[in-house]
Amino acid sequence: MLAAALSVFVSLSTQTAPNTYNERWLCDLWAGAQCHATACEKDGKDRCLAVSKQCLDTSKRAPVEPAKAEKRAACARALLKQPCGSPKPSQCDGLL
Repeated sequence: MLAAALSVFVSLSTQTAPNTYNERWLCDLWAGAQCHATACEKDGKDRCLAVSKQCLDTSKRAPVEPAKAEKRAACARALLKQPCGSPKPSQCDGLL
């Protein structure tokens, strides 16, 4: 949940325009969703740290292809709406 809040903060602080995504924002959103989805699992904390570390080397200025970004963002948002441990939502088909 903390990572999800962080992704919102990062989005606002980098002034990402609506419907556009930069690498960092998208990575933080994805990491937050992954952390939420695995928080109830035994190794959830370790998995969260691993996915969050991947965002350290991403750029706040590099744009992401809109179609790819929309797909990943839709999946992340769907994951954040579900309880931890739920089956993957249909928005995530082909991503996880």
